[in-house]
Order: sequence, then structure tokens, then C-alpha cells
Amino acid sequence: MKKTLLALLSGLFICGCGICATSELDILTLFSTKSNSPNKLWVGTFQLVFNDMKNNILKKDVIFVKERQTAELKGLNKEEFNKDMLNESSYYTSYGEVEPAAKEKIQKDIKEKFNETSDIIDTLDWTKRPDNYYAYAMLKKEFEFNNEFDKLEKASFNNSKEEYEFFGIRENSDDILNKNLDVLFYNNMNDYAVKLLTKTGDEVYLYRTESNSNFKKLYSQMQRKERRFKGKEFGENDTLKVPNLKIKDEKKYPQLCNKQIKGTNFYFSEAIETIQFDLDNKGGKVKSEAALIMKSLSLPHIDETQIRHFDFDKTFVLFLVDSNKKDPYLALRIKDLKGLTK
Repeated sequence: MKKTLLALLSGLFICGCGICATSELDILTLFSTKSNSPNKLWVGTFQLVFNDMKNNILKKDVIFVKERQTAELKGLNKEEFNKDMLNESSYYTSYGEVEPAAKEKIQKDIKEKFNETSDIIDTLDWTKRPDNYYAYAMLKKEFEFNNEFDKLEKASFNNSKEEYEFFGIRENSDDILNKNLDVLFYNNMNDYAVKLLTKTGDEVYLYRTESNSNFKKLYSQMQRKERRFKGKEFGENDTLKVPNLKIKDEKKYPQLCNKQIKGTNFYFSEAIETIQFDLDNKGGKVKSEAALIMKSLSLPHIDETQIRHFDFDKTFVLFLVDSNKKDPYLALRIKDLKGLTK
């Protein structure tokens, strides 16, 4: 196995030492979302805010008027991910009426719990209005490996011309590093997986595969292979090679916004999720935020006594429709009357 793990992560969904501005990273809504993108990422933070909005404010599933439920919306309603899948120390959530005091409380709470500031709070409108609600979540994790892995020489990733920074275990690394991981399975030079161990008990799974199935299927596949494999000890001549990662991205959900929620007078006006993920020889950091803003569909008040001036003395459009017909036979847009009047 001495040489076989040297190419570890050559099929992982993130390449190089980070995601640059030109890299395409598909941030997925659900763990089960299908995507053919070569680089894709999912984090459960948006599901947390969706759950709070659905269960604690709407108190019903989210279904949009005059629209069939998409696979994405069905998955969100089923709550594929929830707070029970996290330790309480790893996340913060808040929901309620939109108002400046709510914004201030969130800022105070995440500072006290995580010593963090928000990257999205200031982008949202916190003006107090009747029947405006919010749900907010932050997921924050930091972990250290049991021992620092060795920093390795720069190398290419997936035969890239550019070289990137890696960490891991060399042939001559200290034997103590062998206790930093468990071998889940090794079937051949392109099909293997390991689990990196941390001081806090967090586990980092790395699965080498060419499959582009959804994450749910890939995780189940990895578990099945692990159960069938024997001889999981990391050998003294085995090697490990993992790229440093530095990801910062965000996703907005326009497909969920500006649509009336069935059985209510509400719609989502803002839906956003952010993710930061760093990984190096010492350990890793995750910071993710999500917010969902819901507003009421207030209809404008019409004063029937008001005098209305339909003055077409600015740019306007004109249509001509023939008698007993539905479609115009002439359309005109006028911005300048010069040469167009008697």
C-alpha cells in the first residue's frame, strides 16, 4: 500500500489549495440533490432556517400557490437534515418577527457563543413591519487533528499544470501520525477511503472515487464498502496525501422567493446561505450562515375618492386592436414627440 495512497483525493470534488474566483462550485440545497457539476458542496445550514420557518412560524409544509412541488422543495419539507444531527455547541439559531432588536440580539448571541460576526446580517432589511418574519442560523466548527500532519511538497491535482499545497504522511514520517487516521477500506488504487481523527472527536471522511452520484448515495456506498473490508490498520509504509483547502462562497435561493405560500398570505423575500471551509495539516474550520425572510402579501390601499391623473405626457406605449379581435395590429412606443405631431 506504500504508493497507492499517494494519490489520495485525486477524485475529490474540490481541487487545489482553494476555490478561486474562476472555479465553479455548485452549492447544493440537499444532501440528496443530484448534480453533474465536478465541484459541488452541501452544508446543512439552510435546512436549519427552513425547518424553523416551517415548524415554528408557518406551522405547516411550504407549498407554493399554483406550482407543483419540486424535488428540492419536497426534500426541504422532509427535513433531510435537522438539529439532532449536530451538537448544540456547533450551531446557533434564531427566529421571530423582523425588527432591529432581533438583529442586535443575533449579533450579540453569535459573538458570545462563537466569538464571530455575521457576514449577511447587514445585507438584510430589519425594518419593523407587520407580519414580517425571519429565521437565522450559524454553524461553526473548528477541529484539530490528534497530531499535526507533515506538510508535503507542492504537487499537481488531477494532472493539473498548476501545483498545490498538500499535507499528509510520508514514508519516513513519525509513526505517531499513523494514529491520526483509520483506514476504512482499500480495494484498488482508485477506490479507497480513510477517516481522519481529531482531538474533539469530529471525523473527516475522505473517499477516493470517480462516481458523481449525489452525496447521500456516495456516503451509503462508502459505508457499505467499509463493512465488507478487513485489515484497516494504517501500515508503517503507507502514505497519505491531502490538499489544503480554502473555500468561501455563498448561495441565494431565488427559486424559493416571491411566491405565495399556499394557505397563507406570505412569501419569502430573502433566502441565502454562506460557507467558509479551511483545511490544512493542523485541522479545519467551518463557518456557515443562512437566513430566510418572510413577508406578507399586503395589497395597496386604494382611495376611491382620490382624483387620478392619467397623463401620458412622458414616455408611453400604444397598441391598436381591430374590431372583434384580441391581438394588436399596431404597437408604438413614444419617448420624443418631435416630428410626430401636427
